[in-house]
Amino acid sequence: MCLAMPPRSSARRCALESRADEALEGWRDAVHDGIHAGYTEDAEDWLYAIRAVNIQFGPWTDQLDEEHRLALALRTTGSGSILHRSRQPSERARSAVLGRRTIEAALSARRWLTDAVVTGSWADELEAAEFLGDLYRDTTELELAAPYYARAGRCKKIIELADRASDQLLTTGPMHGAPWWVLEARIALAAAQADLLDDDAAADLLGDLIDLATRGRAGELIDSPSHALTLRAATAACVLAHRGTPEQARAVLDLLAADVPREPNHHRYTDNEHAAACVEIALAHSLLAVPALTRLFDLAENDAHEALKLAVDDRVLSLVRGPFEVDGSAQPRLLATERDELRTRALRLADRDLYLTDLLRYHLAPGDPTVQENAMRARDRIVTRPEPEPGDTDFGSTIVTDAYLIRALDDDDRRECLDKLLCLAEDPREAAANRQDALKAARNLVVSQESSVKSMIFQASQRFVNGQLDGSAYDELTGPAHPLSAVQISIGTATLRGGGLRLAAAVAETDVERSWVREQALGLLQAQESSLVHNAVVALSELPRTSIDQIDANLLAAHDHFGVRQLAAVLSIRHPGRYLSTALRLAEDKDPRVRRTLAEAAARAGTAAVDDVRDVLAVLVRDNRYSVRLAATRRTLA
Repeated sequence: MCLAMPPRSSARRCALESRADEALEGWRDAVHDGIHAGYTEDAEDWLYAIRAVNIQFGPWTDQLDEEHRLALALRTTGSGSILHRSRQPSERARSAVLGRRTIEAALSARRWLTDAVVTGSWADELEAAEFLGDLYRDTTELELAAPYYARAGRCKKIIELADRASDQLLTTGPMHGAPWWVLEARIALAAAQADLLDDDAAADLLGDLIDLATRGRAGELIDSPSHALTLRAATAACVLAHRGTPEQARAVLDLLAADVPREPNHHRYTDNEHAAACVEIALAHSLLAVPALTRLFDLAENDAHEALKLAVDDRVLSLVRGPFEVDGSAQPRLLATERDELRTRALRLADRDLYLTDLLRYHLAPGDPTVQENAMRARDRIVTRPEPEPGDTDFGSTIVTDAYLIRALDDDDRRECLDKLLCLAEDPREAAANRQDALKAARNLVVSQESSVKSMIFQASQRFVNGQLDGSAYDELTGPAHPLSAVQISIGTATLRGGGLRLAAAVAETDVERSWVREQALGLLQAQESSLVHNAVVALSELPRTSIDQIDANLLAAHDHFGVRQLAAVLSIRHPGRYLSTALRLAEDKDPRVRRTLAEAAARAGTAAVDDVRDVLAVLVRDNRYSVRLAATRRTLA
């Protein structure tokens, strides 16, 4: 510690250099000297600085609020400060924000931050930095807001800032030479904007993240008591694992090898990102497909929820079963011995009888007698489902996956289950979420039904679409909670119109039926509820091309909902001669999901349409986002 510096300045410097013990000593000396010199207001701030150091570096004990209580006691003994202000800059800044005097608020907040640095009021410094971040965010100066959020270590706000920035790449600084909370916030921003990085920048960042996570797990980093920096670095490395070299991807798998849960219900915070990284690595690096998917099955076998879901993902199943096209791109081709190894491992997972693992055996070994046994158990669960009881309900049923398994049974069993599901969907005593699940489950069973049955189901589904069957148990819990409600929960939308429309689209066979579905879906595109718009878009996309090709893509492209514009993107590529200008406009859409859909549709365009979509692809291959560029280059690389 530099003896020439006042204790408060020395303490601040030590805190920024992660020398917590020396920082505490410096601020304690500052409190002692300040009280004797009559600077009680500053002494109070230095007590809060001590509290901030204890929170940032630990250890966390039941004495964390001791300095707060001392500050409250000190406040009653008088006032006095090193800097004399007629009014505190913090008060001026807050008052200016309320009065919408933005320039004054910014100037006062900067003075507040400067005063906090001069006086060594570290808690005030962090608060002022967050205030400036909020101010610049609200005035759309996102590039200015990001460094202040990083300085204050506000990861949640910096992630929200990245979402607001959309295609604007924000920067805060390098992944070294800063306190752990600053590095954590910088990593959070980088991970949130990973899709905006070019390949070289992504590989360089991935190397830094692997290094930080490795050092953190070895105890070589100064971190929070909860190891926040190490955890953030590891999860961010998972996000970027497929963007680097095969060696870096292997390093990520090796780094996370110890994270496979070894005890029942023992899960790591990295499970979701770890599972997703395994799939992305397998798709990006064919030489690592076997170890990556083996790791995914290991995670799933230990009941990691995200891994169980991804184990039955179409991309994973396509790798295990053989070459298959997903999103217009041929997946990595594995050797027969490699596919057999993965298939054996996947079926071993299916033997564990965990969530969704029945689907693995259904897809990978359809002739196995166990598939029929699983299907019969699923049938029994649906057919013997008890009647609803007033005041008592279960949420999160398995009827959707059960109905999928029942497709392995004969027609009579499938019809029996279908009738039960339709009865459940029509029962107002059930919660809306369960009735919606019943409509989804029914879609799994109607595909193989006879035309007469489909016609009957179509007529039944019309009542759902028209809203005649809306009104379920516990509807008062749906939608946004009241602002003054003590319990801020929501179990989703209560309407069944969207689910009914999807069911109608699945069974519509005649031109009249499909026309009715199309007109109803177009009407729901004007709904205020986002879920209804989404279901309408999906229903339209599931209709045959002849039923929707006459929809005006220009009108859809002007819609506020991104899903509607995605449908416009698909239609514009189907008819590039008619909608080329629309496609070019959508190639610069503000929502990357729309541009990605456009790129995927262009990549799947037939050979005859290559010249027509060339101008669109020329725009998309220069897109700011990696995922859009990748989808667009699939055509140019073919």
